[in-house]
Amino acid sequence: MNRNWLKIILLVFLLVGILATGLYLTDQIHRTFINVFKLSPNQVSLDLSRYQTQCKQIKDCKLKDGDILIRRYITNRTWLIDKLSHPFFTHSAMYLGSDKIIEATGYEQNPKDEIHISNLSQSDWQDDQIESWVIIRAINMSNKIVKIKEGLETIANDPEYRFGFPKEGYKRLSCSDLILNSLMSEDIIHVTSRPEMITPDYLFWLAINNYSDFEIIAYKATYQTD
Repeated sequence: MNRNWLKIILLVFLLVGILATGLYLTDQIHRTFINVFKLSPNQVSLDLSRYQTQCKQIKDCKLKDGDILIRRYITNRTWLIDKLSHPFFTHSAMYLGSDKIIEATGYEQNPKDEIHISNLSQSDWQDDQIESWVIIRAINMSNKIVKIKEGLETIANDPEYRFGFPKEGYKRLSCSDLILNSLMSEDIIHVTSRPEMITPDYLFWLAINNYSDFEIIAYKATYQTD
């Protein structure tokens, strides 16, 4: 067998290997994101139709410590998960008071910045291009907010905490896990059957289906229904 044929055979094996690896990774990504908790635009529209909004822009809303902000806003950080799993809401944050919010925003060049506290008034939560947003308030939060804020600030100041879906042995939190874990730690909400991978859709669903524990303060809804 001459060298040219040998090169061709090796090239074929290499291409087959690359193709097989690509198919495997694609299948794994599909399996991962197909199980993400998500709501349809019709579901969100129906649920929000029962409420009145107290303000038309986030900057005009009278927020309280512990208020949960969720939104649909397709950015460079959120377009991929939107394409792969099609949730309605794409991000969430918690208001800590004094114009401060905490959020897990995604992968950063400096990992310690992936979960951070920033000023709401200087964040992209003020962008006019945000398609839809909702402000959720826990009714029995007042006597527990101090501990919740302390816990969240500890996470934000711990450089080992990273953005990502929870994994045993690693300090990984998505934007939704960050908030839900803090609520559960102080018994604001009891979840008996938590999905393996949650999104801001799940936070919205919890609020809507636990109306004795949460209320919808304000929202802007712009979407195309199914």
